[in-house]
Amino acid sequence: MDIISTYIIEPMQYEFIQRALIASITIGISTGLIGTYIMLRRMSLIGDALAHAVLPGVVISFMIAGKGQLTLFLGAVAAGIITVLLIGFVNRNSKIKEDTSIGIIFTGAFALGVLLVSQLKQVHIDLSSYLFGDVLGVSTGDIILSAIIMLVILLTIILFYKQLLITSFDPTMALTIGISTTVVHYMLMTLLSMSIVSGLQSVGVVLLVAMLITPPATAYMLTSSLKKILFLSSLFGVLSSVIGLYLSYHLNFSSGASIVLVAVTFFLLAFLLSPREGVVTKYFRRRSSSRNIVLEDIIKITYKNQGTMKRDKLLDLYEHELGIKKNRIEGLLRYMESKGYLQAEDNSISLTDTGNDTAVRLIRSHRLWETYAEKEKITDTENVHSDAERIEHVLSDDLLEELDKELGYPDTDPHGSPIPKKEKKK
Repeated sequence: MDIISTYIIEPMQYEFIQRALIASITIGISTGLIGTYIMLRRMSLIGDALAHAVLPGVVISFMIAGKGQLTLFLGAVAAGIITVLLIGFVNRNSKIKEDTSIGIIFTGAFALGVLLVSQLKQVHIDLSSYLFGDVLGVSTGDIILSAIIMLVILLTIILFYKQLLITSFDPTMALTIGISTTVVHYMLMTLLSMSIVSGLQSVGVVLLVAMLITPPATAYMLTSSLKKILFLSSLFGVLSSVIGLYLSYHLNFSSGASIVLVAVTFFLLAFLLSPREGVVTKYFRRRSSSRNIVLEDIIKITYKNQGTMKRDKLLDLYEHELGIKKNRIEGLLRYMESKGYLQAEDNSISLTDTGNDTAVRLIRSHRLWETYAEKEKITDTENVHSDAERIEHVLSDDLLEELDKELGYPDTDPHGSPIPKKEKKK
């Protein structure tokens, strides 16, 4: 309880921490939701462009109407939309590719913003705060604006989920069924501009881009379902914001940098340990798959030679055929014996009924594939056997049935060897 009181509850006694926490949660949800579509559409560079390009809109609106919350918001959103229109115009009317036009427009817009800031002689605008943010300095007005933007983004995604889904994955089909990809694109860019405005005060322009991309990328490493990506992306955005804020308070770190580094940490964990795409997970999966192939090869060799070879001769054959040391083979034999595939005695190695069934299935898989490959001319005749040696381990029972049916239930393979029939279940 002391730890919870010290590290979690204690900071909540300060009003500025409470405001920062609410702002972080709303921004985490906003950037997580809109960032998902930006990532799926491969528009990360546009996110970066708009984050920089809103500066002249903010400065111009300040020059015209002063430091009103709504005025600055409208100026920033207008600058974002104008930037998108200019990028599209340059891309359509020149041979310059989109990424080049994005780079030209957003750097020009940001330079214009800096130039305008330098002309405000009577007012000091802190560009470092604009670039890097200060979530601990958010006002009540900032929180209200962030909450409104979050609700608008959430409501828009709920109402136009189908349109956003189809235009993100299949624009051609969207046009075919009457969905305007242009309208959806500019709607998405407007939402992106709004989410950028909501995050300027907390994490700033530079780090906001990371919050738009990193949580969605982390979610994408864990699932392929769009609804789950949206949920997980928002969750990682919120967790990154809250944990980063606490780290900033207790360790006296920059709040924006802390939030982003927590988000990057989540991504690295997903990159390494994701059940589907994790690097470590794939490594162990490959090792497991390789081990299973060796076990099945031992079963097949034993099936072909049991009763004709003594144990020592079989061990030599395993070593020669599989290219692995005898001490490892002995360990594999003990494992297979414990699983009920074979019986290893002092002078002999023989398969159990389970081992025999496995061997017959492998041989059936091998010979059916050879027959299919020969018929369809999938590979050269001299390579048919070596290909079948690999493929026999991965063919499922359903696929074997499909092959057998398509080939007309053949009795022999191209070499004249009999193809075992699948035993009917009693």
